[in-house]
Amino acid sequence: MKLIYTSLLILACSLSFAQQQGKSEEERRAEWERLKAARVAFLSNRLQLDVATAQQFWPVFNEYESKKEALGNKYNKQKYELVSENGGWRNLSDANADKMLDIYLEQKQAELDLEKEYLAKFNKVLDKGQIWMVIRIDSDFRRSLMKRISDREGQPDETKGNGRDGNKPKDRN
Repeated sequence: MKLIYTSLLILACSLSFAQQQGKSEEERRAEWERLKAARVAFLSNRLQLDVATAQQFWPVFNEYESKKEALGNKYNKQKYELVSENGGWRNLSDANADKMLDIYLEQKQAELDLEKEYLAKFNKVLDKGQIWMVIRIDSDFRRSLMKRISDREGQPDETKGNGRDGNKPKDRN
């Protein structure tokens, strides 16, 4: 389930970034950093860690996130290269589809191994309930982000002045 949320988040961010073609790389990077900061704030607010625990938790969590991101980049690059060599997803031969499935399974195993490693590290800093909260809160954040992106994409184009139905868009604030 966590994989589905992660995949959806990546897809949503990709779509969001695709819509930002007019923005510079620096602006996109700044927006990504704001998203990461919002996630940390969301986790911090919900976890309500004391200062001593927070000082121990965040370095471990940040290390975990960096490694998780590196894994995603590694396997996404492999999948992208395989698809590019074949002229797209629809043109994969059975042999290449098998390679893609092997990459997929290898990625899932690497992610599972990473989760096991870091759950043990989190266990040194947090109690079991807090560890479960980290997992749940992270899922809640991803769900919240998806909803916000969905709501934003569902809004009529305000530059045109009218919604799809010809009426002026309602103020969402």
